[in-house]
Amino acid sequence: MTAPERAPLGAALALLLALVSLTGPLSPVLMATSVALFGLLIGISWPGLLELPSAIGTRVVVAGTGIGGALLAVLVPERLTPVSAIVMLCAVGIFASFVHQMLRRDRRDLTSSLTGTVAGVFLAGLAATWVIAQVDAQASGSTAVVTAVATGLAATLLLDWTPLPALPRFVLSVAVGAGLTCLLTVSLASLALPIAVMLGVATAIGASSAHLLVGSSLVAHEPVPSLAVAAVPVATVGVLAHLAITLFG
Repeated sequence: MTAPERAPLGAALALLLALVSLTGPLSPVLMATSVALFGLLIGISWPGLLELPSAIGTRVVVAGTGIGGALLAVLVPERLTPVSAIVMLCAVGIFASFVHQMLRRDRRDLTSSLTGTVAGVFLAGLAATWVIAQVDAQASGSTAVVTAVATGLAATLLLDWTPLPALPRFVLSVAVGAGLTCLLTVSLASLALPIAVMLGVATAIGASSAHLLVGSSLVAHEPVPSLAVAAVPVATVGVLAHLAITLFG
């Protein structure tokens, strides 16, 4: 997979979430399945993107956190909130990161391996916020907000593929992604225009910035690391979807 192909893959993943959000009663389970896929993609590709040693252990810890977070978001016991469960899972992932480093025979690049694994744990865990957002939206009848955010995210990442200089490409992707998110939230979810604008701008800037950050790695163009470049921006924007449902859903 070459560098220009990463953004369309991220856009396809975001579009998948938008379609899943429209599947009615099945949407929480399907969203959890999709997010588990993100966790697997990030886990597989994360150590390659950061060029971490002991890649197998990092993959297990990061992917396990992502998949576990997706499952907890729909299966959490009633005595816990989904957010609390995800926070606890991330804490377990951090502990597992330390255990992974302790079990390594070769302690080369110990600090970078530990910090890189912990960063992957948080990114994979954050993806579960898409599931929490969909569960809450399904209960409140505001799934259109999730659909709008995911669709605007897809447009932003798709335009990140255009062969323009970095600054014009960033401005174009943010403008179109924010505009589409705003249009859909106003027309489908009946959000007030100022709120829709803020949500659209935050979604587009967050996605483009995350894509530029993880795509700046020297090995980001290689096939396996490029999977993280596609999945990470989609995973992180789930926080905005959850926040929008919590505040305005």
